[in-house]
Amino acid sequence: MQSQRDESISIALERLALTLGESGAVPVAELVRALERAAERLRTKSVADENPIDLVTQADASRAVGVSRQAVNQWVRNGVVRSYAGSGTSGRYGPMVSLAEIAIAANRRTRDVPFSNRRRRELVDFLGLIARSTAAPVAAEILRALEDDSYESRTPEKTRVLGEFVTASMGLGDQQREFTPEGLRLLSQLEPAITVDTDSPFGGFTDSLGLLIHSSGGEAGFDSPSTALLSMFGCATVGALYSGADAGIGRDIADAAQEVWGEDWVERLLDAVFHLGELRRSPLTRFTASLTYLDNNRFLRNAQAAGVSIAYSRGPGPLLPHRLYGGPIFRDMMSDAGRRTTPWGFSPASAQVGRPAELESGLNPFRVMNYEFGLLDPHVHGIRRYCFSTTDARRDLRAYVESLHGSERERYIGYAVDGLARTLHQQNIELAAIDSEQDFDWWKDHIIRSSEQEILLGLRDERARKVAHALLVSTSLLPEVVSAAHTDGALRDRLRIYVKNLEFDVIDARYRDDLRRGASRVIKGGGVAFDEAKATEVATTEIQAMLA
Repeated sequence: MQSQRDESISIALERLALTLGESGAVPVAELVRALERAAERLRTKSVADENPIDLVTQADASRAVGVSRQAVNQWVRNGVVRSYAGSGTSGRYGPMVSLAEIAIAANRRTRDVPFSNRRRRELVDFLGLIARSTAAPVAAEILRALEDDSYESRTPEKTRVLGEFVTASMGLGDQQREFTPEGLRLLSQLEPAITVDTDSPFGGFTDSLGLLIHSSGGEAGFDSPSTALLSMFGCATVGALYSGADAGIGRDIADAAQEVWGEDWVERLLDAVFHLGELRRSPLTRFTASLTYLDNNRFLRNAQAAGVSIAYSRGPGPLLPHRLYGGPIFRDMMSDAGRRTTPWGFSPASAQVGRPAELESGLNPFRVMNYEFGLLDPHVHGIRRYCFSTTDARRDLRAYVESLHGSERERYIGYAVDGLARTLHQQNIELAAIDSEQDFDWWKDHIIRSSEQEILLGLRDERARKVAHALLVSTSLLPEVVSAAHTDGALRDRLRIYVKNLEFDVIDARYRDDLRRGASRVIKGGGVAFDEAKATEVATTEIQAMLA
């Protein structure tokens, strides 16, 4: 009798799902994904009630995050954040709350306003000034994308490229690859949405800065309007510091930005890049190393909607000074040349280290933007979970320290402690470490950063890196990858499993599972505030342990 009842429940649930899909009440692709996630959670028991690791009283949360006690209380009452019965909680303090969840709720109240008419007009004015320079063709294309609501960058080829990436990753162990041969061919043949003549002054200059994507057909340029605008920001900052007549292009762009936005031109130009990216989304965008580091500001602002982003790193800049600042700035720091007035500034002597296209990615001078206007920028809201490989960081740290002598070694270690302490001092950063090499698996090695809306996949294979350093994938593209295999049922089922590895909720579940299993450890929780003394103490302990 009991088995018949269980069967009837199962049939009823099945009919409900079919009705929802067939009636169009829920899109079929979304329904399938939701059912798969539910099944996965039931199998793994990932929905079990587990208290977060950062439980505090509501009063402590309001003080740490900087909001009123009444606001926190209302969020709990209205269900905006959950409350928890922490161990030993007394009635005097009431239910506990997660500090990270309170920080997310607070930040949601200060999200960016839509692209206002005033901001649009300022961008149009800026592009108008650029139209007088050698960058005129690119400025015209950005303007067309801004004003043409029918502008479209979604192509079937982009779906196929991501599908080939996922298909190649289906292997086990050493058989996992980034791309099939067909995938590499498709990746290299993708034509940029905005083409640039590399023989032109602007094209040659941006190419030397490592800002252009190249296709096997000989075309060069950008895969989206926002990366084209971002390249102008790169020219106006790092690019303007180099010698040579072409560097004047960067200074002219900076002058145009200052004419429109005044002293706030850096923040306003980054603001324009963010809003243009929101307005004209690209489902798949190829990034050079320079663009990867420049885009962190836009990415984190884009992640604010959900309040959380997750990043994995093998060579963490917050612990390795030469990777935090890039080659030219770090050379100045080690040679007593002193820091420039701008975060990206370096001396003419250090400019001789080379232009970004000539340097390996770890020495790229745009790396400082990744942190100054991204991870460590307190004005970008949301909890940032940054997880690094201790094994790789220790290896790199020791190798660099052993290459130095005397005072240079002491100086480098001091910079390492300072960089890590500054990171720990940021309240919205959650810093975690994976101490065992085998726990930093294939997928973590490729996820540079991830949010609910998009994921940045780092490419490691040298053949793929000749085309792109990373792929920025909009999560809206993921269902299309599965649907594209409609002619092959077995492949579609396998794709569905592997595409899940790119969904934020699965990445988030794995991140939390690593913490629960002890595969990773939290050095500082998200939303937790370390004062300078505590941050320095923890940073010193971590760096010394890695050098021991």
